[in-house]
Amino acid sequence: MKHIWSTTRGPLALLLLALCAACGSRPIYEDEEFKKDSPYQRTYASGEQEACDAAQRALLSQGYRIDEAKDTNIHAHKEFQPEEELNAVLDFHVICKSSSKGATVFVNAIETRYKLKKVSGGASVSVAGGGISLPWSKSADSLVKVSSTTVTEKKFYKQFFDLVWTFIDK
Repeated sequence: MKHIWSTTRGPLALLLLALCAACGSRPIYEDEEFKKDSPYQRTYASGEQEACDAAQRALLSQGYRIDEAKDTNIHAHKEFQPEEELNAVLDFHVICKSSSKGATVFVNAIETRYKLKKVSGGASVSVAGGGISLPWSKSADSLVKVSSTTVTEKKFYKQFFDLVWTFIDK
């Protein structure tokens, strides 16, 4: 009987692994499409520094805080609180590159959501020989990241690029 178990254990383990692998989700990159027409870019008839300056002005005009601004690279963010215990941050990344038609501005925005997590605990101290107990409680709240995703809405980027256009010297 022991011999049968040892000869079937290997194939059984392989079958179990194969079943577990089949239950897993497909890789996210399988849905990724690389298209020439992208909502994340727009070309302007200007220099790359002028285009990035206009992008920076557009972000500042909408209440974004500039975290880093180089000649052709900008990182900015804006914070939101859509619900009482939910915070969100919208991170903007802008890169400006020269092109044959002027400058192409590449942009992507990442929305990250954080939920308030309340943690409470308690402790007490007892004095030896007596029954004195001094209880105290401790409470700590922290924001826990619950999601992070690239904004894919074409209208969102169109509005940004249209605003950038208004800041480019014509």
